[in-house]
Amino acid sequence: MRSRHFAGSSLVALLVAAAPIMAQGVSTQLGGRVLDNQGAGVAGATVVIRNAETGLTRTLQTSAEGRYLATLLPVGPYTVTVTKAGFQTASNVKVNLNLGDAAPLTIKLAPETGAVVEVVAATAQVDTERASAAAIVSPDNLTNLPVFNRNFTNLATLTPQVVVDSSRGNLAIAGQRGVNTSINIDGGDNNEPFFGGATGSAEGKTPFTISIEAIREYQVITDGASAEFGRMGGGYVNAITKNGTNDLSGSLFYYQRPRAWVEAGPTLRQPNGSTSTYPVGDFQQEQFGFSVGGPIVKDKLFYFVAYDAQRRKDPVDMKWGGTNPPTGLYPLDPANPADAVLLSKTGSYSPKSDSDVYFLRFDWNPTIDHNIQLRLNHSDFKGVTGASITAASENLASDNVKTDSYVLQWNWVISANWMNEFRVSLSKDDMPRSTYSNMPEVSISNVGYYGAYPFDRTYNTKRTQFQENISYVTPTFQVKAGVDYNDINVSEFFAGNWQGVYFFNNITDFRNGNWSTYRQNFGLSGDVHQAGLFDTSYKQMAAFIQTEWRLTDTFKLGVGIRWDKQENPDYPILDMSNPLAASMPISAKIPSDSQFSPRASFTWTPAFDHGKTVVRGSIGRYVSTTPAVFFYQVYAANGVRTGQVDFRGATASTTFGIPRGNATTFTGGAPFNPSNPYWISSFPAGAPLPAFNIWTFNPDFKNPYTDRVNLGAERAFFNDLVLGVSATYAKGNQLERTADLNIGTPTMGAYGRLLYPARPNTTYGTMGMYFSDATSLYHAYTASLKYHKDGSPFDAQLYYTYAINKDSDSNERNYSGISIQDAGNLGAQWGYADTDRRQVLTGYFSALDQKVTGILFSLSFRYQTGTPYTLTYNRDMNGDSNTSNDRFFANGVDSGRNTFRAGSNLYMDLGLRREFLLTKRLKATASLDVFNVLNRQDTYMSTRIKTSTPASTDAAPVLENSQNWVGSARQIQIGARFAF
Repeated sequence: MRSRHFAGSSLVALLVAAAPIMAQGVSTQLGGRVLDNQGAGVAGATVVIRNAETGLTRTLQTSAEGRYLATLLPVGPYTVTVTKAGFQTASNVKVNLNLGDAAPLTIKLAPETGAVVEVVAATAQVDTERASAAAIVSPDNLTNLPVFNRNFTNLATLTPQVVVDSSRGNLAIAGQRGVNTSINIDGGDNNEPFFGGATGSAEGKTPFTISIEAIREYQVITDGASAEFGRMGGGYVNAITKNGTNDLSGSLFYYQRPRAWVEAGPTLRQPNGSTSTYPVGDFQQEQFGFSVGGPIVKDKLFYFVAYDAQRRKDPVDMKWGGTNPPTGLYPLDPANPADAVLLSKTGSYSPKSDSDVYFLRFDWNPTIDHNIQLRLNHSDFKGVTGASITAASENLASDNVKTDSYVLQWNWVISANWMNEFRVSLSKDDMPRSTYSNMPEVSISNVGYYGAYPFDRTYNTKRTQFQENISYVTPTFQVKAGVDYNDINVSEFFAGNWQGVYFFNNITDFRNGNWSTYRQNFGLSGDVHQAGLFDTSYKQMAAFIQTEWRLTDTFKLGVGIRWDKQENPDYPILDMSNPLAASMPISAKIPSDSQFSPRASFTWTPAFDHGKTVVRGSIGRYVSTTPAVFFYQVYAANGVRTGQVDFRGATASTTFGIPRGNATTFTGGAPFNPSNPYWISSFPAGAPLPAFNIWTFNPDFKNPYTDRVNLGAERAFFNDLVLGVSATYAKGNQLERTADLNIGTPTMGAYGRLLYPARPNTTYGTMGMYFSDATSLYHAYTASLKYHKDGSPFDAQLYYTYAINKDSDSNERNYSGISIQDAGNLGAQWGYADTDRRQVLTGYFSALDQKVTGILFSLSFRYQTGTPYTLTYNRDMNGDSNTSNDRFFANGVDSGRNTFRAGSNLYMDLGLRREFLLTKRLKATASLDVFNVLNRQDTYMSTRIKTSTPASTDAAPVLENSQNWVGSARQIQIGARFAF
């Protein structure tokens, strides 16, 4: 056990347990028993608990059994004083409460006539009351471990069963889709309602939306959450921010990655002999800022403010045609007018990724029974999208992301048994994207792009959340009930290709002006901006009740139930109940959803092991949400509001006057002008409407839910070493997937592939429908090792997880694509999930050399086996008009979904810290962080279908190997931090 020694009267304080379920929010609790020296309970003893940082004080009386319990305590250091007539006073007993802690404290009082002895407090190494599978990222972790880009959630991958999903970059917890993870900050919902994932991370560009300087600590809950928490099928991240104290404190920091210390990526060779490289170029990154907090009125009113900024440039060595030779894959002739246009747009550029984050928090204790917290956070990111080695600088678009969040919380201790929590939060996310060019994009196959980036969008979201919780608490029984109401508004304009795109098959056709297709999105009911503008609201509501019983001294039971409702927008959508109809009526509605989630949990501390072992388990249902991006698709892509038209070759040029050809061979009214391509200002008269792709919801669509079971045990050895094992089973149900209703009944082809006839309904192309019938199955086994000891220079944590994750569709958030083959036979699509990571080893250790150098050394590591992938042709082999889902067949056998594996990867990050005491209160810390310290550039040979001559077909299947790279090259960051 970790021991602390304090001068005081005759008692022995044993901190025997921690972290019950009902302390999983933004506050914690402290309880235990007061006993006499014979082990009998002391009734009516006065227990005074005082926060050492803010002076917040709670006074309690023990029950007839000598039990006491204080809830709604902010995290932080506390002192405990116990008095009772006839007994010596126990004073200045110190305990630190972390997020989710309860740290029950059992105190033995000596008779008043006894001798004064030393007070010993010992913190238990195992949490004997917590039923949830939780990992804490402590304040020391946030300060001492290397954190890539200083984004606090990056440390979540050091905890078990947490990976990053490959499609959107979200945290995927316990085998579930990343979009079904929830992130809470100070109790407020910090999730993006339109795309899913964390607020501000929709495009994966924003480095962080809240400063790591403002985060005090956080939990990663993978299983066993109480009924208070919902809208997540996998798990959730529960973070709290820093507050001001009675002591003035702050920091000033600067971090930089020198260009000379950033390694280049590997050179990869492709089957055709070409190579691709990852140069460093004019890379720059620096982060800087400050924080300060203190009292406005001592013991009453406090403030904390932080500012964090990033300035970054990532160079792009743009070349027409790729990498080699240096002038591009195709030598360009400045005398050729078309080549001259390309040459005028050639040149390297450095897209920026600049971010500014502001944080402000006030805490007010007007009385001993009331605590009020106000938090404001603003982030402003300026970056770009579309950058690539074959994209001209004008082919970019700005990605400016602004987020705002405001949280107001009021905690009220009504009486000794009744507590109330009220919280209101507002979060906003704005992303206006604008293209650098206003002329149509020109896309030349295997050469590159210039003109306007085709996928500009402007969207914003606003979430207003109200939460009200009330608790009744006794030392042996607790019940908590609450409601959660969210009003969400989303608005987006998105009409891809509305500025037009010219497609050329090769450089020769470009020189001759002979485009194969001109594509443009038009507004079918007016201006494309108005037709494509989506502005709607929907609601998320929840209610819960959670109870906990201390049935015996060694057994605790928790039972709860939660109700979730998602009330979706009520605008009309397409009714595809008759998929052969010439016209789809717009008379259906997006189904709303309402579900109940029962949950139960227990903890058992075997008496024979004297509190060293805890067994914990949980079973429950967890309901997720449906992101609003699906609502947008059925609103705009219905064949009435907007539609994309493809004009083909010479016929379209002659009929509709779209310039084609060059000055000597043009057809139509004028030659194609590569320096200023023609744009259609309005839909051409007489142009036939094509068979538009349309989308809708299945009338039986429901939100996904996950049924989960968790069983685990931990035991303390040698007082400070804790070993643990756990097993998790999770069954995902009602998972979203997409399917095309307009493909007809397939027949078996000569080589075992199902072949689809021409579209049954010629009025439309893809008739997409969102179903909720996909499933998943995850089971995992985790072994853990933790070593923590107060005052020890060494700290360590290690997790190993073996898991198998399968599903019938891994659609993370694809609202307009169909990734599985033969969606009409969902059972045949069962395979490894995109988030399947068979073996994962994560952890860290740190050591302080106190005698010689004074350097704090830390190393974090993440190893995982390869991700699964599917062999597809990237062309339509089965006639369903989808070029992304046709799997490889060999000898009449389907290769299956996700049956191949990418290479494993290992990341090891090294951190070095050295403190220098400048004055009594001012210290400086010099740091050196090495990300991917081994510079392990995990190249591996993947299998792909051969597209060059002889190209692979079902009749003659041919595969080839391609070299790939996983990860990023080594980067070194130096920094300086001043703290007072």
